[in-house]
This record gives sequence, C-alpha cells and structure tokens, in this order.
Amino acid sequence: MRPSRPSPWRWLARLALGAVLLTWALSLVELEDLGGLLVRCRPLPLAEAFVLFLGAALASSLAWQVLLIPLGFRLHLGQAVRLSMIGFFLNNLIPSGLGGDVYRVFALSGFGVPRVQAAASVLVERWSAFLALLVATGLSYAAAFPLLRGAEAPDFLQSLWPPLAHLRLDWLMGLFLLALALAFAGSTCLALSAGRSGAPLLERFSLGVPTAGFLAVLQQYRRHPATFLAASAINLASPLLEGLAFSSIADALGLELSPLLFLAFTPIFRVLNHLPVSVNAVGTQELASIVFWNPLGATPDQAVAISLLIHALKISVSALGAPLYLVGNRYQVERFEVPGPGKKGCPAGGESFPSGHPCGGDRAEGGGTRLARTRSAQPEDPIEGMNRP
Repeated sequence: MRPSRPSPWRWLARLALGAVLLTWALSLVELEDLGGLLVRCRPLPLAEAFVLFLGAALASSLAWQVLLIPLGFRLHLGQAVRLSMIGFFLNNLIPSGLGGDVYRVFALSGFGVPRVQAAASVLVERWSAFLALLVATGLSYAAAFPLLRGAEAPDFLQSLWPPLAHLRLDWLMGLFLLALALAFAGSTCLALSAGRSGAPLLERFSLGVPTAGFLAVLQQYRRHPATFLAASAINLASPLLEGLAFSSIADALGLELSPLLFLAFTPIFRVLNHLPVSVNAVGTQELASIVFWNPLGATPDQAVAISLLIHALKISVSALGAPLYLVGNRYQVERFEVPGPGKKGCPAGGESFPSGHPCGGDRAEGGGTRLARTRSAQPEDPIEGMNRP
C-alpha cells in the first residue's frame, strides 16, 4: 500500500489562500518601514534564535529516541537527530505536514525495524508532543495572564466583523486553551474507540501495515506510561524554546516585550503551522502576529517583521536536513528483548522478526540473551521506499 499523496489542487488552493492572506497582512504595513526593520535587525539575537529553534528540533529527536525503547530498539541519538532533521526539511519541502513522519517510518524500516513498530513510534511521539503543547499552553497562559488582561484586538478586525473589535486577548488565549484541551481529550477518546474496533481510520497512521499488528504494538506503550510521560516532558522543551526564540527575534528588531508574551502565543503559532489553511502558515502567521502583538506594543511593521524572520530561521534550521541526508548512515540500531506480560523475555513486537527463537529474538550459546544489531551501512533508500507499493 502506498502512502496517500496530497492532492495538487488542494495544495494550490492553500497556496492561493496563503498569498491572499499575506497580501492582506502586507497592506496593513508600510513596506519601506518593514524593509528598514529587516535591514537594521541585530545579528546576535538572530543567532540566538537560530540556536533555540535548533534546540527545539533536538528535543523532539530525543523524545522519539526514548519512545523506541519500549519496542525493543535503541536508536543512537545522532541517528535520531539526523532522521528528525531530514523529516523537518521534508515538512518544509513537501506540501504535507506528514512528509517528514513518513520519511522517518520508511527510514527506520530500512534499518531493519518492522514498519508496524516504526509507524507506532512516530505516532506516539506526535501524541506526546500534543500533550506537551497542551501543558505548555496552560503554563504560559497562567504566567502571562497579568500582561494579557484587558488587551483588545487591533482595529483592523473591526472592518472584517464589528464584534471582533471587542475581542480581548486574554479571552482569546483562554478559548484556545479550552479548545486545545477538548481536542486532545476528544481525539484520545476517538483513537481509543478506533483501537477497540480496529477502524480503518488507523490505516492512515499505520502506513499499510495490518491494523491488528499496529494496535498490538501500541499496547506496549500502555504498559510503559512512564516512558510516554518522559517523552512528553522532553517535548515540553520544544514550545518553550520556540517562545524564547520569538523573544530573541523581537530583541533583534529592537522591540522590548516580555518573553512571557511570546511564550503565551507560541502554541497558537505551532497549531497554525499544522492547519490546512495555507502552505507552512504563510499569510496566516503574519496576520496572527499583528492580531496578537500589535495590542501589546508592537507596530504592524514590527509584528510582520517578526513573522517573516520566524519563517526564515525555521527554514534555515530545517535546511540542515539536506546535508545530513547526504552524509549517510553511520550509526547502528540495536534490538534487545523487552519482557512482556504474555511471554517472559519476549521482545516487543518480536513476532515480526524472522528468527528461530519463539519470541523472535536471538539466543546466544548457553541460553544468554544476545543483542541483535542492525547496521545502517546500506539501508534501503527511504525516499525511494515512500513511492514504492
């Protein structure tokens, strides 16, 4: 089964809508002043923002590495970072937010990890990031609430719809937190319901592997809740580092705003990047910057400049994935036995491994356990595999 490909017409529609929204945002600023801001911005805070964005990407890599352990695999941190950065690059290159995830699944399967387990690890890592985003939103909202209280939306929204003139940012942030909590709870219930019934909805995430096997691998995480919570705690660093990066960008433009305000709105910007409204949130992010930061002391020129620099720095960080793909695979994937409740000493998902051992693992002489190492010297090209049935 081939992974579903995004419709080119849908992508073109998103591109056109993003262009319209970007044009609208640029119509609210003085282009000459905007250009002057970008030219005069200080390089040192921009370098700090680049490092912070890179740290956010590394945090998700570490969380993914941790989540492979309950499945019986040890992925070298350098390899996890390499695959995650390539996936980040593909997310900016391919008109779909799932391009990088599909790459990681096929890359792991090329290293000898069964695809059912690779797909489960990527899905659960995404889910831990969702939980981390919810926690980060609550913490940042609580910390920034005194600064947000009473701030009203900018005047240009009144021309769009008069009631929006009375919109307050603290209410908007509170509604976003509530919506995010309901979305997490609702989607979790839906996923559990689909898991019990084996609904075809899960086939999108399992990438063509048998749904029953996919659900069986997911059960491993239910037996290791501490690992999932640890990955969520690691992923919590990602939105916090991005919020600090936003603050560094504002500092580069000479804008003095509390970092708490940027931490508060970072979750909204992360959600905008995944909404199927425009390509990579182009246009939507610029308008959101004016809506959120203009009432707090930033001019529309400064708000749009922050958004454009966010785009530029994120693309710069993701571009590191291109040379990392060319470097090749220098690390190993180690397979080890994870005791399960049914068969003592059986590895997670061990039935997927061709082996004489009844649990799917290898046995050394004398009955001892032997680590099975899968070298990544000549794996199948994952990008080629993504287009193969």
